[in-house]
Amino acid sequence: MFHETGFFMKKLAVRIHNMNKRQLHFSFLEFIFWGAFAAYYPFVVVILQERGFSNTVIGTIMAINSLIVVFAQPFWGMVSDRIRSVKKVFIFNLLVAIILVQAVPYISLTVFVGLILALVTFFESPLSPLLDSWVVRGIKAEGNISYGSIRLWGSAGYSIIVYICGRLINKFSTANVLFPFFLIMGCLAAFACTGIKADSLVPDGGARRLYIGRLFKNHQYVYYLIFAVILAIPHRSAFIFLPNLMKSVGGTDGDLGLINAVMAISEIPAFLYSRVLFRRYKPVNVILFSSIFYILRQVLYLIASQPIHVFLVQLLQGPSFALFVNGSVYYIDELAPEELKATAQTFATSMYFGLSGIVGSYGGGWVIDNYGLKNMYWIGFCISLVISVLFLLSVNIGRTSKYGNVDNGKMEICKCINN
Repeated sequence: MFHETGFFMKKLAVRIHNMNKRQLHFSFLEFIFWGAFAAYYPFVVVILQERGFSNTVIGTIMAINSLIVVFAQPFWGMVSDRIRSVKKVFIFNLLVAIILVQAVPYISLTVFVGLILALVTFFESPLSPLLDSWVVRGIKAEGNISYGSIRLWGSAGYSIIVYICGRLINKFSTANVLFPFFLIMGCLAAFACTGIKADSLVPDGGARRLYIGRLFKNHQYVYYLIFAVILAIPHRSAFIFLPNLMKSVGGTDGDLGLINAVMAISEIPAFLYSRVLFRRYKPVNVILFSSIFYILRQVLYLIASQPIHVFLVQLLQGPSFALFVNGSVYYIDELAPEELKATAQTFATSMYFGLSGIVGSYGGGWVIDNYGLKNMYWIGFCISLVISVLFLLSVNIGRTSKYGNVDNGKMEICKCINN
Protein backbone atom coordinates (compact mmCIF):
# COMPACT_ATOMS: atom_id res chain seq x y z
CA MET A 1 0.00 0.00 0.00
CA PHE A 2 2.80 2.43 0.88
CA HIS A 3 4.56 1.68 -2.41
CA GLU A 4 1.39 2.52 -4.34
CA THR A 5 0.89 5.67 -2.27
CA GLY A 6 4.42 6.81 -3.07
CA PHE A 7 3.86 6.17 -6.77
CA PHE A 8 0.71 8.28 -6.85
CA MET A 9 2.33 11.04 -4.79
CA LYS A 10 5.05 11.28 -7.45
CA LYS A 11 2.40 11.48 -10.16
CA LEU A 12 0.69 14.29 -8.25
CA ALA A 13 3.97 16.18 -7.93
CA VAL A 14 4.40 16.05 -11.71
CA ARG A 15 0.86 17.36 -12.16
CA ILE A 16 1.52 20.33 -9.85
CA HIS A 17 4.53 21.29 -11.95
CA ASN A 18 2.43 21.22 -15.13
CA MET A 19 -0.58 23.19 -13.78
CA ASN A 20 -1.63 26.58 -15.09
CA LYS A 21 -2.73 29.34 -12.68
CA ARG A 22 -6.47 28.64 -12.71
CA GLN A 23 -6.01 24.90 -12.31
CA LEU A 24 -3.61 25.51 -9.42
CA HIS A 25 -6.09 27.79 -7.62
CA PHE A 26 -8.99 25.35 -7.97
CA SER A 27 -6.79 22.41 -6.95
CA PHE A 28 -5.64 24.26 -3.83
CA LEU A 29 -9.26 25.09 -2.95
CA GLU A 30 -10.25 21.43 -3.36
CA PHE A 31 -7.36 20.39 -1.11
CA ILE A 32 -8.20 22.87 1.66
CA PHE A 33 -11.98 22.44 1.44
CA TRP A 34 -11.96 18.66 1.70
CA GLY A 35 -9.21 18.89 4.30
CA ALA A 36 -11.53 21.04 6.42
CA PHE A 37 -14.41 18.59 6.23
CA ALA A 38 -12.05 15.71 6.97
CA ALA A 39 -12.21 17.06 10.53
CA TYR A 40 -16.01 16.83 10.52
CA TYR A 41 -17.64 14.15 8.36
CA PRO A 42 -15.83 11.03 9.67
CA PHE A 43 -16.20 11.99 13.34
CA VAL A 44 -19.82 13.15 13.69
CA VAL A 45 -20.92 9.76 15.02
CA VAL A 46 -17.95 9.66 17.41
CA ILE A 47 -18.97 13.06 18.82
CA LEU A 48 -22.55 11.86 19.33
CA GLN A 49 -21.42 8.59 20.88
CA GLU A 50 -19.30 10.51 23.39
CA ARG A 51 -22.51 12.26 24.44
CA GLY A 52 -23.98 8.86 25.29
CA PHE A 53 -26.59 8.81 22.52
CA SER A 54 -27.96 5.41 21.48
CA ASN A 55 -27.46 4.10 17.95
CA THR A 56 -31.14 4.69 17.22
CA VAL A 57 -30.90 8.33 18.34
CA ILE A 58 -27.72 8.83 16.33
CA GLY A 59 -29.36 7.22 13.31
CA THR A 60 -32.40 9.48 13.72
CA ILE A 61 -30.24 12.62 13.84
CA MET A 62 -28.31 11.53 10.76
CA ALA A 63 -31.54 10.63 8.96
CA ILE A 64 -32.96 14.11 9.61
CA ASN A 65 -29.76 15.61 8.25
CA SER A 66 -30.09 13.47 5.13
CA LEU A 67 -33.67 14.68 4.67
CA ILE A 68 -32.41 18.26 4.80
CA VAL A 69 -29.91 17.44 2.04
CA VAL A 70 -32.79 16.62 -0.33
CA PHE A 71 -34.14 20.17 -0.03
CA ALA A 72 -31.02 22.20 0.77
CA GLN A 73 -29.04 21.33 -2.37
CA PRO A 74 -31.73 22.40 -4.89
CA PHE A 75 -32.56 25.50 -2.78
CA TRP A 76 -29.01 26.87 -2.70
CA GLY A 77 -28.56 25.93 -6.35
CA MET A 78 -31.53 28.17 -7.20
CA VAL A 79 -30.13 30.95 -5.01
CA SER A 80 -26.80 30.85 -6.84
CA ASP A 81 -28.61 30.96 -10.18
CA ARG A 82 -30.75 33.90 -9.02
CA ILE A 83 -27.81 36.04 -7.89
CA ARG A 84 -25.70 34.73 -10.77
CA SER A 85 -22.78 33.65 -8.57
CA VAL A 86 -21.71 30.30 -7.15
CA LYS A 87 -18.70 31.88 -5.50
CA LYS A 88 -20.69 34.19 -3.18
CA VAL A 89 -23.09 31.45 -2.09
CA PHE A 90 -20.20 29.03 -1.53
CA ILE A 91 -18.27 31.44 0.71
CA PHE A 92 -21.39 32.44 2.68
CA ASN A 93 -22.51 28.84 3.31
CA LEU A 94 -19.00 27.72 4.24
CA LEU A 95 -18.52 30.48 6.84
CA VAL A 96 -21.96 29.95 8.39
CA ALA A 97 -21.39 26.17 8.63
CA ILE A 98 -17.99 26.37 10.33
CA ILE A 99 -19.29 28.96 12.83
CA LEU A 100 -22.41 26.95 13.72
CA VAL A 101 -20.38 23.79 14.38
CA GLN A 102 -18.40 25.56 17.10
CA ALA A 103 -21.52 25.60 19.31
CA VAL A 104 -21.81 21.78 19.48
CA PRO A 105 -19.34 21.16 22.39
CA TYR A 106 -21.26 23.60 24.58
CA ILE A 107 -24.74 22.05 24.12
CA SER A 108 -25.90 19.12 26.25
CA LEU A 109 -29.58 18.59 25.34
CA THR A 110 -30.13 16.02 22.60
CA VAL A 111 -32.77 18.05 20.78
CA PHE A 112 -30.55 21.13 20.57
CA VAL A 113 -27.55 19.10 19.38
CA GLY A 114 -29.76 17.65 16.66
CA LEU A 115 -31.03 21.14 15.76
CA ILE A 116 -27.53 22.61 15.44
CA LEU A 117 -26.34 19.70 13.28
CA ALA A 118 -29.46 20.09 11.11
CA LEU A 119 -28.64 23.77 10.56
CA VAL A 120 -25.03 22.89 9.77
CA THR A 121 -26.25 20.36 7.20
CA PHE A 122 -28.55 22.96 5.62
CA PHE A 123 -25.55 25.19 4.91
CA GLU A 124 -22.76 22.67 4.31
CA SER A 125 -24.51 19.99 2.19
CA PRO A 126 -24.69 22.15 -0.97
CA LEU A 127 -21.00 23.06 -0.76
CA SER A 128 -19.69 20.00 -2.61
CA PRO A 129 -22.04 20.22 -5.64
CA LEU A 130 -21.59 24.00 -5.72
CA LEU A 131 -17.82 23.54 -5.82
CA ASP A 132 -18.18 20.91 -8.56
CA SER A 133 -20.28 23.32 -10.63
CA TRP A 134 -17.83 26.16 -10.01
CA VAL A 135 -14.85 24.07 -11.07
CA VAL A 136 -16.49 22.58 -14.17
CA ARG A 137 -17.62 25.96 -15.47
CA GLY A 138 -14.39 27.66 -14.44
CA ILE A 139 -12.22 25.33 -16.54
CA LYS A 140 -14.45 25.17 -19.63
CA ALA A 141 -12.10 27.43 -21.52
CA GLU A 142 -9.16 25.18 -20.62
CA GLY A 143 -9.42 22.37 -23.12
CA ASN A 144 -6.64 20.23 -21.62
CA ILE A 145 -7.97 20.20 -18.03
CA SER A 146 -10.45 17.61 -16.75
CA TYR A 147 -12.61 17.75 -13.62
CA GLY A 148 -10.96 14.59 -12.28
CA SER A 149 -7.48 16.14 -12.45
CA ILE A 150 -8.66 18.83 -10.01
CA ARG A 151 -11.00 16.78 -7.83
CA LEU A 152 -8.25 14.30 -6.95
CA TRP A 153 -6.63 17.06 -4.85
CA GLY A 154 -9.70 17.01 -2.66
CA SER A 155 -9.09 13.34 -1.96
CA ALA A 156 -5.43 14.06 -1.25
CA GLY A 157 -6.30 16.84 1.23
CA TYR A 158 -8.95 14.72 2.89
CA SER A 159 -6.60 11.78 3.36
CA ILE A 160 -3.83 13.87 4.91
CA ILE A 161 -5.98 15.90 7.31
CA VAL A 162 -8.18 13.00 8.44
CA TYR A 163 -5.05 10.99 9.28
CA ILE A 164 -3.61 13.88 11.31
CA CYS A 165 -6.90 14.35 13.17
CA GLY A 166 -7.10 10.65 13.93
CA ARG A 167 -3.63 10.62 15.42
CA LEU A 168 -4.31 13.73 17.52
CA ILE A 169 -7.58 12.30 18.87
CA ASN A 170 -5.61 9.44 20.44
CA LYS A 171 -3.64 12.00 22.47
CA PHE A 172 -6.20 14.74 23.08
CA SER A 173 -9.98 14.96 23.41
CA THR A 174 -12.17 14.94 20.32
CA ALA A 175 -13.59 18.42 20.99
CA ASN A 176 -10.11 19.94 21.49
CA VAL A 177 -8.92 18.60 18.14
CA LEU A 178 -11.80 18.56 15.66
CA PHE A 179 -13.59 21.85 16.24
CA PRO A 180 -10.50 24.13 16.15
CA PHE A 181 -9.17 22.18 13.15
CA PHE A 182 -12.45 22.58 11.29
CA LEU A 183 -12.60 26.30 12.05
CA ILE A 184 -9.04 27.03 10.92
CA MET A 185 -9.21 24.93 7.74
CA GLY A 186 -12.66 26.31 6.89
CA CYS A 187 -11.43 29.89 7.16
CA LEU A 188 -8.46 29.01 4.95
CA ALA A 189 -10.84 27.55 2.36
CA ALA A 190 -12.96 30.73 2.40
CA PHE A 191 -9.79 32.80 1.97
CA ALA A 192 -8.66 30.57 -0.92
CA CYS A 193 -11.95 31.37 -2.70
CA THR A 194 -11.10 35.07 -2.81
CA GLY A 195 -8.06 34.37 -4.98
CA ILE A 196 -10.18 32.79 -7.73
CA LYS A 197 -11.48 35.41 -10.13
CA ALA A 198 -13.57 33.03 -12.21
CA ASP A 199 -17.18 32.64 -11.17
CA SER A 200 -19.96 30.39 -12.38
CA LEU A 201 -22.23 33.05 -13.86
CA VAL A 202 -25.59 32.18 -15.30
CA PRO A 203 -26.26 34.17 -18.49
CA ASP A 204 -29.11 36.67 -18.51
CA GLY A 205 -31.12 34.84 -21.08
CA GLY A 206 -34.49 35.40 -19.47
CA ALA A 207 -36.64 32.80 -17.79
CA ARG A 208 -37.02 29.54 -19.67
CA ARG A 209 -39.72 26.98 -19.19
CA LEU A 210 -38.03 23.72 -18.39
CA TYR A 211 -40.19 20.64 -18.69
CA ILE A 212 -38.70 18.65 -15.84
CA GLY A 213 -41.28 15.92 -16.43
CA ARG A 214 -39.25 14.89 -19.47
CA LEU A 215 -36.63 13.43 -17.14
CA PHE A 216 -39.11 11.03 -15.60
CA LYS A 217 -40.42 9.90 -18.97
CA ASN A 218 -36.96 8.49 -19.56
CA HIS A 219 -37.28 5.03 -18.02
CA GLN A 220 -33.54 4.43 -17.83
CA TYR A 221 -33.08 7.63 -15.81
CA VAL A 222 -35.79 6.52 -13.38
CA TYR A 223 -34.31 3.01 -13.15
CA TYR A 224 -30.91 4.54 -12.46
CA LEU A 225 -32.28 6.75 -9.65
CA ILE A 226 -33.96 3.77 -7.97
CA PHE A 227 -30.80 1.70 -8.31
CA ALA A 228 -28.49 4.47 -7.04
CA VAL A 229 -30.63 5.28 -4.00
CA ILE A 230 -31.05 1.66 -2.91
CA LEU A 231 -27.40 0.73 -3.57
CA ALA A 232 -26.26 3.70 -1.48
CA ILE A 233 -28.40 2.77 1.56
CA PRO A 234 -26.18 -0.03 2.96
CA HIS A 235 -23.07 1.93 1.99
CA ARG A 236 -24.27 4.93 4.01
CA SER A 237 -25.13 2.70 6.97
CA ALA A 238 -21.68 1.11 6.87
CA PHE A 239 -19.94 4.50 6.72
CA ILE A 240 -22.01 6.14 9.47
CA PHE A 241 -21.56 3.24 11.90
CA LEU A 242 -17.94 2.52 11.04
CA PRO A 243 -16.91 3.55 14.60
CA ASN A 244 -19.10 0.69 15.89
CA LEU A 245 -17.28 -1.81 13.70
CA MET A 246 -13.86 -0.53 14.74
CA LYS A 247 -14.72 -0.89 18.43
CA SER A 248 -16.12 -4.39 17.86
CA VAL A 249 -12.82 -5.56 16.31
CA GLY A 250 -10.60 -3.90 18.92
CA GLY A 251 -9.86 -0.58 17.20
CA THR A 252 -10.05 2.97 18.59
CA ASP A 253 -11.72 6.22 17.53
CA GLY A 254 -8.30 7.51 16.56
CA ASP A 255 -7.98 4.69 14.04
CA LEU A 256 -10.85 6.27 12.10
CA GLY A 257 -8.38 8.88 10.88
CA LEU A 258 -6.21 6.24 9.21
CA ILE A 259 -9.27 4.43 7.84
CA ASN A 260 -10.63 7.56 6.18
CA ALA A 261 -7.17 8.44 4.90
CA VAL A 262 -6.95 5.05 3.19
CA MET A 263 -10.42 5.59 1.69
CA ALA A 264 -9.48 8.98 0.26
CA ILE A 265 -6.14 7.77 -1.11
CA SER A 266 -7.87 4.88 -2.89
CA GLU A 267 -10.08 7.42 -4.74
CA ILE A 268 -7.11 9.20 -6.31
CA PRO A 269 -6.37 6.62 -9.06
CA ALA A 270 -10.04 6.66 -10.14
CA PHE A 271 -10.00 10.44 -10.53
CA LEU A 272 -6.49 10.45 -11.98
CA TYR A 273 -7.33 8.10 -14.84
CA SER A 274 -11.03 8.94 -15.28
CA ARG A 275 -10.56 10.51 -18.72
CA VAL A 276 -8.74 7.43 -20.01
CA LEU A 277 -11.31 5.10 -18.49
CA PHE A 278 -14.31 6.67 -20.19
CA ARG A 279 -12.62 6.69 -23.55
CA ARG A 280 -12.67 2.90 -23.44
CA TYR A 281 -15.82 1.94 -21.53
CA LYS A 282 -19.42 3.11 -21.44
CA PRO A 283 -20.42 4.92 -18.23
CA VAL A 284 -23.19 2.43 -17.42
CA ASN A 285 -20.68 -0.43 -17.59
CA VAL A 286 -18.40 1.42 -15.17
CA ILE A 287 -21.34 1.89 -12.79
CA LEU A 288 -22.20 -1.81 -12.94
CA PHE A 289 -18.55 -2.71 -12.39
CA SER A 290 -18.43 -0.45 -9.31
CA SER A 291 -21.50 -2.19 -7.85
CA ILE A 292 -19.48 -5.42 -7.61
CA PHE A 293 -17.15 -3.72 -5.13
CA TYR A 294 -20.08 -2.33 -3.14
CA ILE A 295 -21.31 -5.90 -2.71
CA LEU A 296 -17.81 -7.13 -1.84
CA ARG A 297 -17.40 -4.45 0.82
CA GLN A 298 -20.52 -5.62 2.67
CA VAL A 299 -19.20 -9.20 2.67
CA LEU A 300 -15.79 -8.14 3.97
CA TYR A 301 -17.33 -5.98 6.71
CA LEU A 302 -19.37 -9.01 7.72
CA ILE A 303 -16.32 -11.23 8.21
CA ALA A 304 -13.88 -8.58 9.56
CA SER A 305 -12.43 -9.57 12.94
CA GLN A 306 -9.36 -7.33 13.32
CA PRO A 307 -8.66 -3.59 12.74
CA ILE A 308 -6.33 -4.45 9.82
CA HIS A 309 -9.24 -6.13 8.06
CA VAL A 310 -11.27 -2.91 8.25
CA PHE A 311 -8.30 -0.91 6.95
CA LEU A 312 -7.91 -3.19 3.94
CA VAL A 313 -11.62 -3.00 3.06
CA GLN A 314 -11.26 0.78 2.65
CA LEU A 315 -8.99 0.22 -0.35
CA LEU A 316 -12.19 -0.65 -2.22
CA GLN A 317 -13.48 2.93 -1.83
CA GLY A 318 -11.84 3.86 -5.15
CA PRO A 319 -13.24 1.07 -7.34
CA SER A 320 -16.66 1.35 -5.64
CA PHE A 321 -17.56 4.94 -4.69
CA ALA A 322 -15.14 6.93 -6.89
CA LEU A 323 -15.90 4.88 -10.02
CA PHE A 324 -19.62 5.09 -9.26
CA VAL A 325 -19.53 8.89 -8.95
CA ASN A 326 -17.46 9.28 -12.12
CA GLY A 327 -19.67 6.91 -14.08
CA SER A 328 -22.87 8.53 -12.81
CA VAL A 329 -21.86 12.01 -13.96
CA TYR A 330 -21.32 10.82 -17.53
CA TYR A 331 -24.28 8.40 -17.58
CA ILE A 332 -26.76 11.06 -16.41
CA ASP A 333 -25.33 13.44 -18.99
CA GLU A 334 -26.07 10.84 -21.69
CA LEU A 335 -29.66 10.30 -20.52
CA ALA A 336 -30.74 13.90 -19.85
CA PRO A 337 -32.02 16.24 -22.59
CA GLU A 338 -29.75 19.18 -23.37
CA GLU A 339 -31.77 21.80 -21.47
CA LEU A 340 -32.07 19.61 -18.35
CA LYS A 341 -28.55 18.25 -17.90
CA ALA A 342 -27.73 20.37 -14.84
CA THR A 343 -31.13 19.69 -13.28
CA ALA A 344 -30.72 15.95 -13.85
CA GLN A 345 -27.32 15.94 -12.14
CA THR A 346 -28.43 18.00 -9.13
CA PHE A 347 -31.64 16.06 -8.61
CA ALA A 348 -29.87 12.69 -8.85
CA THR A 349 -27.19 13.76 -6.35
CA SER A 350 -29.75 14.99 -3.81
CA MET A 351 -31.69 11.75 -4.20
CA TYR A 352 -28.94 9.18 -3.78
CA PHE A 353 -27.12 11.11 -1.07
CA GLY A 354 -30.25 12.40 0.66
CA LEU A 355 -32.81 9.61 0.54
CA SER A 356 -30.22 6.88 1.03
CA GLY A 357 -28.90 8.76 4.03
CA ILE A 358 -32.36 8.93 5.59
CA VAL A 359 -32.99 5.19 5.34
CA GLY A 360 -29.38 4.19 5.93
CA SER A 361 -28.95 6.32 9.05
CA TYR A 362 -32.15 5.50 10.87
CA GLY A 363 -32.47 1.96 9.52
CA GLY A 364 -28.85 1.11 10.29
CA GLY A 365 -29.11 2.37 13.86
CA TRP A 366 -32.37 0.49 14.41
CA VAL A 367 -30.96 -2.77 13.03
CA ILE A 368 -27.83 -2.51 15.22
CA ASP A 369 -29.84 -1.86 18.39
CA ASN A 370 -32.32 -4.67 17.69
CA TYR A 371 -30.41 -7.32 15.73
CA GLY A 372 -26.72 -6.50 16.03
CA LEU A 373 -24.00 -4.97 13.86
CA LYS A 374 -23.24 -8.06 11.78
CA ASN A 375 -26.85 -8.41 10.69
CA MET A 376 -26.70 -4.87 9.30
CA TYR A 377 -23.94 -5.98 6.91
CA TRP A 378 -25.78 -9.19 6.03
CA ILE A 379 -28.88 -7.18 5.08
CA GLY A 380 -26.66 -4.72 3.21
CA PHE A 381 -25.13 -7.54 1.17
CA CYS A 382 -28.56 -8.85 0.15
CA ILE A 383 -29.84 -5.39 -0.79
CA SER A 384 -26.72 -4.54 -2.82
CA LEU A 385 -26.78 -7.84 -4.70
CA VAL A 386 -30.49 -7.78 -5.57
CA ILE A 387 -30.63 -4.16 -6.75
CA SER A 388 -27.45 -4.57 -8.84
CA VAL A 389 -28.90 -7.61 -10.62
CA LEU A 390 -32.19 -5.80 -11.25
CA PHE A 391 -30.38 -2.76 -12.66
CA LEU A 392 -28.29 -4.99 -14.92
CA LEU A 393 -31.50 -6.55 -16.24
CA SER A 394 -33.08 -3.13 -16.79
CA VAL A 395 -30.05 -1.97 -18.77
CA ASN A 396 -30.09 -5.10 -20.94
CA ILE A 397 -33.86 -4.80 -21.49
CA GLY A 398 -33.39 -1.17 -22.45
CA ARG A 399 -30.69 -2.09 -24.96
CA THR A 400 -32.80 -4.93 -26.38
CA SER A 401 -35.78 -2.61 -26.73
CA LYS A 402 -33.64 0.02 -28.40
CA TYR A 403 -32.09 -2.36 -30.89
CA GLY A 404 -35.42 -4.09 -31.38
CA ASN A 405 -36.94 -0.81 -32.49
CA VAL A 406 -34.03 -0.26 -34.84
CA ASP A 407 -34.48 -3.71 -36.33
CA ASN A 408 -38.21 -3.17 -36.73
CA GLY A 409 -37.48 0.13 -38.45
CA LYS A 410 -35.10 -1.58 -40.85
CA MET A 411 -37.76 -4.20 -41.64
CA GLU A 412 -40.32 -1.49 -42.40
CA ILE A 413 -37.86 0.27 -44.71
CA CYS A 414 -37.19 -2.99 -46.52
CA LYS A 415 -40.91 -3.61 -46.98
CA CYS A 416 -41.35 -0.13 -48.44
CA ILE A 417 -38.48 -0.70 -50.87
CA ASN A 418 -39.84 -4.09 -51.95
CA ASN A 419 -43.28 -2.62 -52.52
